[in-house]
Amino acid sequence: MRNLRDDRGSSPIQAAIIFPAVILICFLLIQGVLWAYARNIAYTAARSGVMAGRTYDASPADGQARAQQALDDLAGNVLRDSAISTAGSSNQTMRVHVSGRALTMLPGFHLTVNATVTGPIERFTVQGAK
Repeated sequence: MRNLRDDRGSSPIQAAIIFPAVILICFLLIQGVLWAYARNIAYTAARSGVMAGRTYDASPADGQARAQQALDDLAGNVLRDSAISTAGSSNQTMRVHVSGRALTMLPGFHLTVNATVTGPIERFTVQGAK
């Protein structure tokens, strides 16, 4: 018969080795969810800006203002240092770029978020006029 005294203490040692890895995996999962949520907020703000800026008789400034309003409503503390740009917009297309930093659980660790949405500008045209 095998002596069971040789295995004493092995369970707490295994737990002490595995526990930090489990905690690290949990932190990484939570950080991934925070980044994905911040990215979703940035895309929603960019889409809102494009939808407002591409309507008939709207300007890129209207799109930028709507994107800023969406960020103010949604971002809270999740998307920090956000910036909105309508550079790249033309007479034919409306483009909104939203960037910022996702909320992080570790100090000094920064995850950037970028979202760009482009859409055609609505135009009034008369077809079939002769």
